Amino acid sequence: MNKKSIVVLTIAVIFFLASGCGGGGGSGRYTIPPEIPTPGTGGGGGGTGGGGVGETDPDSLLASGWEDFRYGAFSSAINKFNQVLTITSITETQKIQAYNGLGWALTKSSGVESGYSSFTQASSSDNEARIGLAAALIQRGQKAGITQAIQLLEAVGLNNTAYRFTSTHPIGVSNAEAHAMLAFCYFWRGGVGDDDKARSQINIARSEDSSNDSAVAQIHKTLQDMGLTGI
Repeated sequence: MNKKSIVVLTIAVIFFLASGCGGGGGSGRYTIPPEIPTPGTGGGGGGTGGGGVGETDPDSLLASGWEDFRYGAFSSAINKFNQVLTITSITETQKIQAYNGLGWALTKSSGVESGYSSFTQASSSDNEARIGLAAALIQRGQKAGITQAIQLLEAVGLNNTAYRFTSTHPIGVSNAEAHAMLAFCYFWRGGVGDDDKARSQINIARSEDSSNDSAVAQIHKTLQDMGLTGI
């Protein structure tokens, strides 16, 4: 397998990680029910069914949207996060929370590229949105996007190997996976000192996730195949 094929494969791993087909301890990754009831009908794939049509409290809608998300009712979650964004009195914090939720619900429903715009709206201050936007940029496979992904992941705090990413919501990306994403980006960028940074990031990821069939394991193997030593 040549270097280009290895890179494409790893991009696919990160894409599936963000979209809900990877590891991450299983949180936030569910099979989408065959039929999602409309908001507020009491269904929603096991969600609460509250906060649907007629609800005007943004915090209630946000909580209900994430509850639907937790149970795989992504269409219902998308509707509720969008509903928050139609409320003219929402605060900037609620707006960012709604865009973050919308980005992840779209990602789980249709793939990480579909969440790009929403993640962009929330990434100024939300770490989950930064992770999602970074995954979308990596999936595009462009050098400028990789540089931006590094900036986003560093803004989360992941450049410090002692930092632990803990998501507030069940987005399904673990601390080890987030550090592995940054390792791949550093190695791909290939600047002065980037090999050392990639090595530190993937080693900390593997110290936490030593399984042989996870996204972290696949990124680790990719880095080995591409020539990164000391891992």
